[in-house]
Amino acid sequence: MIIAAKDYLQQQFPRLADVTDAEIQRQLWQQMRVQAASSIAEICLRCYVSNQIYQVCFDLGAKFGRQNGFTYQELLPLVLADEVLLTTQTGKASSYESLATTILKTYNPDKGSLNTWISRYVKQHPDIKRFLLQHGVFLVSDWALLNDTNPKELGRILTQMYRLPALEISCACELLVSYHAVYRSDRLQQRLKGSTLPCQAPTDEQLSRIGQDLQARTSKSLSNDTILMRLQSIGAKLRRYRIAAQGGAIKTLRYDQPEIQPMVEREATTLDNQDQEENEFIKIYQQQLVESLDQSLSEVIEEFINKMQRRRPSNVEALLKGLKLFHCRGESMTQIAPQIGLTKQYEVTRLLKLNELRADVRQRLLNILRTKVIDIAKQFTNIEQLHLLDQKIEEALQEQITKIIEQAESEGRNPVRNQPLRSLFAHRLCLYLDQRANPFPISNFP
Repeated sequence: MIIAAKDYLQQQFPRLADVTDAEIQRQLWQQMRVQAASSIAEICLRCYVSNQIYQVCFDLGAKFGRQNGFTYQELLPLVLADEVLLTTQTGKASSYESLATTILKTYNPDKGSLNTWISRYVKQHPDIKRFLLQHGVFLVSDWALLNDTNPKELGRILTQMYRLPALEISCACELLVSYHAVYRSDRLQQRLKGSTLPCQAPTDEQLSRIGQDLQARTSKSLSNDTILMRLQSIGAKLRRYRIAAQGGAIKTLRYDQPEIQPMVEREATTLDNQDQEENEFIKIYQQQLVESLDQSLSEVIEEFINKMQRRRPSNVEALLKGLKLFHCRGESMTQIAPQIGLTKQYEVTRLLKLNELRADVRQRLLNILRTKVIDIAKQFTNIEQLHLLDQKIEEALQEQITKIIEQAESEGRNPVRNQPLRSLFAHRLCLYLDQRANPFPISNFP
């Protein structure tokens, strides 16, 4: 059958070397449409399609295989399975429809090249996508991911998966809003003009407009290089999230690997003074967040104890022990009850008052941290800008503190029994209880 296809091709195109692939494809496609199924013209096209499928797999292996642990040969069985030749030779009909059959059924030379059509179908094939995800490869550009993600979703991803500080999340979301204002608008105009090109990296002109939009809305000025670098960083985080959400493998890299270190150093050298100030601000803020949480826990628990000492002083030790058993050892209310002189689960719940404790800590933390953050911000911005940022600071603090408390509540409802709770709230509470019980630690030295 292959020999017959070669002979047919030579008859149709005596000067084959002088004819373009596109002309050959169009003529064979037209002949296939008017002749019987599995005609010799179709066989010629199928040979070409199979070769291009092979080439796409080879290219995927060359681009992603080495660093992600696979070869192009592992991709071939997933898509290179055209059995029409066997069906033609045996005369037996088959209900199986190969990828090549699907490609030829849907291809229209008036709408684009066959090579592009084949590449698209191979890369979108469910088995190929599944295989690549399992090896940590997601075939969507950063720019398409950014274009397809709204700021609210980005905030959720950066909070839940990466647990970034609220201010850093707010900055990322603001940048995404500006990216959409420019890039998404331009992309829509391109589509209205008939462009079907995949999302490309933003041009210098687009980066400048993104910076102008960001400055107009937030009074923050960033260079084009910084904008590009931060967009790429957000895109990389979205890629890791999409891979994980679809059950794929996320590859992690140590920053000090020889092949990674130059990129780390290069990125560091591009940071201007403003970026360094922002990093310093975030560092101070994160430190103040933990210190403020410690202060809030200490003040609220001591107030609980003072109230209890006036009413039922005998319950103070039971309260402290119950908090420790629940948060630091992961014991259930039923397990805790007999250890603090109670018999019922609901009695422990009523004694510890965890919901009230968390609510009071939340409000105290917001009040303490708001004042500290504004004081910190005064070191990095002028008074006029500080007034503009005041509401955003309030919203960002509300969001992050709510997340801290919600995480503690969720962990309390669904704990891993007999193991210390892992939330930031529980961790700092346990440190406070230990320090309260041992205010003067014994030194290891005489």
